[in-house]
This record gives sequence, C-alpha cells and structure tokens, in this order.
Amino acid sequence: MYLLVLRRIVYFLMPIVGVFFIGALPYLFFSNVQGIEAVARLLESGAIKNALFLNQDLGLFFSNYLDNIGSLMLRLITFSNVEYYEYQQIKLLFPTILTPFYYSVKLVIGAFLLAITTSLVLALIVKILPDKIQKAVRFVFFSLESLPDIFIVVMIQYSMILYFRNTGTLLFPIAHSDQNPTYFIPILCLAIIPTLFLTRTLLFLLDDEDSKTYVEFARAKGLRYAIILYVHMLRNSLFSLFYYSKTVYWLLISTLFMVETVMAIPGITDFMLDNGPTTPEVITVSILLMFVPFYLLFTVVSYILSHKLGRTEEEVA
Repeated sequence: MYLLVLRRIVYFLMPIVGVFFIGALPYLFFSNVQGIEAVARLLESGAIKNALFLNQDLGLFFSNYLDNIGSLMLRLITFSNVEYYEYQQIKLLFPTILTPFYYSVKLVIGAFLLAITTSLVLALIVKILPDKIQKAVRFVFFSLESLPDIFIVVMIQYSMILYFRNTGTLLFPIAHSDQNPTYFIPILCLAIIPTLFLTRTLLFLLDDEDSKTYVEFARAKGLRYAIILYVHMLRNSLFSLFYYSKTVYWLLISTLFMVETVMAIPGITDFMLDNGPTTPEVITVSILLMFVPFYLLFTVVSYILSHKLGRTEEEVA
C-alpha cells in the first residue's frame, strides 16, 4: 500500500519537475535571457526594427538555469504572482491566465464527453452487425483515425462554409469572436479522432468479453445476445475503457493546439504562444495548468475503480 502511494507520488512529481526543466531551457543556452526579452518587447512595440545588434553566444549556463527553476518553483509554491509582458504592459499572470484556461477546459471536457457518448453508441451498433459488415466498418474507423487533425478541421470548416453559401444559413460560427464565441465546431473537431480511437478500443474490449465463458453460458441459457451485450459485456468493458482515457486526454491536448490556432480561439495554447516568447515562465505555468488538475482527477478515479474492481490499473488495462 505504501509502495503504491509512493509510486503515485513519484509519477506525479516527475512530469512536473520535467515541465520546469523544459520551460527554463532558454536560461540554459543564453546568458542574458532578460536582455533578449527586453529586445523582443521593443520589437513588438515598434521602437526598433530589428535585433541584428544583439550578439548572444550559445553556451551552457547551468547556474542561471537552476536559479530560474528554483525561483519559479518558489513563487508558485508561495503563491507569489508571476508577471508577464503583453501589449507593451507588464501584467500579472494570475488571474489573467485563468480566462483562456477555462475556455480550453470547456472545449476539452465537451469533446471528451462527446467522444465517450458517440463511441459507446457506435461500438454497440457495430457489435450487433453481421461479421462481414463489422470488418468493413472497423477498417473504415482505422482509416479515418489515420487522417491528420488539420485535414479534419479544414474539411469541417469548409463544409460549414459550403452549406452557408448554398443556403444562406450559418449553423454554427466557425471562428471565435468576442461577441460570438464558438464552442460546437471546435468541440466537434476535437472529438473526432478520440471518438474513433475509443470506438476501436471498446470494440476490442467487447471482443475480449465475447470470448469469456459467462457469455457462452448466458447464451446457452437462452438470453438474447443484445441483452448480454448491453447489460454484462458493456458494463465490464467500461471499467477497462476508463484506463484509456489518459490517452484520449493527450489526443485532445495535441489537437487543441491546432484547433485554437486555425479557429483563432483565445485558449490556453494561444495564450502560451502569444506570451511565451517574451516570458518563458508562461509556458511552464500553462503546461502545469493543463497537466496537474487532470492528472489528479484521473488518479482519484483510478484509485476508486481499483478498489471497486479489486484490481490494479495494470491488471485492468
């Protein structure tokens, strides 16, 4: 028990420490990061036209690197606010960063719920189809899953524009604006690849349940296959499906960057790209915000399921 808790703590802390080390990399290779930040701000304001005068030799400056990591850790642990540069002004990172963070969280949660719901429906429908049709549908799912995210987003936007041109009706906004924020289209774009992944995974889990003796015994007693599928096989598979949700979350995060960029959504990745170059600490804090809450959520639910099932995550997955 104690070893399990210790392992969970180590698994939790190692990525966090890694984020700090990655976020502070500019301080490792450049001796005067503050000077570079100041020049970047002057370029943004138009006070200077270029930075050709800036002469920075690459090197390894471990002292500055470790000092920055320790300083940022201390500020976050003691809740001392971090400052960042935006539009020629020095601003407080908190609570400003929470607005784009909440926007991105809404998109991720919405896409996650849509992917779960849709994959359940699709998997159950496919499972009751004849074997030949099942094979064809599974191949289609596999082929669609290999499509690039950017292709899916562009095709959805193009379809909406084409529909608008032919009917004069815009079903949903395809780009964000302050007056008309968009949710449905980015959630749909985010959910497609995870839906295909979850559907394929759930079909695999249902196939595994199908080979177990309790299914044969239930069918021998005269129970309809649909009842066995919906009541018993699905219930057992859902517990195992949860452990693939971490993979789904990282699929969502990787697609989120592209969706927010293409659709001009002021989410957390957009905030990170806009302000990270002039304030590297923004990148570290943004990644931590997207990692820590969801990791804690997955850990708590995993702990509950492990006790309910009487098996560890490795045994279930």
